[in-house]
Amino acid sequence: MKKSVVIMMVLLISGTAGAVSYPSDRPIYIGHRGAKALSDENTLESLKLAVDMGVDMVEFDIQRTADGVFVLMHDETVDRTTDGTGRVDEMTVKEFLMLETESGYTPPTLETTLEWLETTEVSFILDFKIDQADQARELIEQVEGHGLLDRAVFESPVPEVAGMIEELRPDVVTAIYPTNMFLMRYYLDKYDVDIASYQYLFANPLEVMLAKNKGKHVMVWTVNSRFMVRWFEKIEVDGIMTDNPDYFRDEK
Repeated sequence: MKKSVVIMMVLLISGTAGAVSYPSDRPIYIGHRGAKALSDENTLESLKLAVDMGVDMVEFDIQRTADGVFVLMHDETVDRTTDGTGRVDEMTVKEFLMLETESGYTPPTLETTLEWLETTEVSFILDFKIDQADQARELIEQVEGHGLLDRAVFESPVPEVAGMIEELRPDVVTAIYPTNMFLMRYYLDKYDVDIASYQYLFANPLEVMLAKNKGKHVMVWTVNSRFMVRWFEKIEVDGIMTDNPDYFRDEK
């Protein structure tokens, strides 16, 4: 039963992931890039805010510096989210750590983020922007070195890359969000990926049911209204990702 124990620990609505207990009556709540709508994305401050607001998981993006250090950044360049310019993979980590976001935060390294995660019970999704096997292996080993592998989901927009992770370490949990969402179920089978991560417009009840019938879990992103959160709860997706964790709360 390939990875059944790991998947149950990480994503089943009942059961646990590491030290995390999940409710039995709703999907897993996930903070996108932390609490992106409320704090500078992919910073420790944003991740901590999402946790303080009660999410079960946080999601963040991984790039790699010129000197081989994994850091949190969505784009290939730092122009949009910091006071600097240039490509992440052309910067040293020392240069990267001199950057500031709009609120004056420093984008963290993965190492710093993992050290913080060790102090929490939250699970996490690494949306990794790498496509080389040696780098992927290094990424997995770094997470494993902190004893956090059972709380981690390794996500990629490129199905072939998720398949590469599966070949390297069949015991880890993988997710994909391909450009062509209509081929999602084909990719899930071809690369033996564990989780279908749908852009919310494509996560209709039939698609969710068909993916689940394949024994896969279904996450949806980025769900930025309270009404749509309730809708996806109703059709029983396994995880909901939002920029604003306040949408997970019931209206008073």
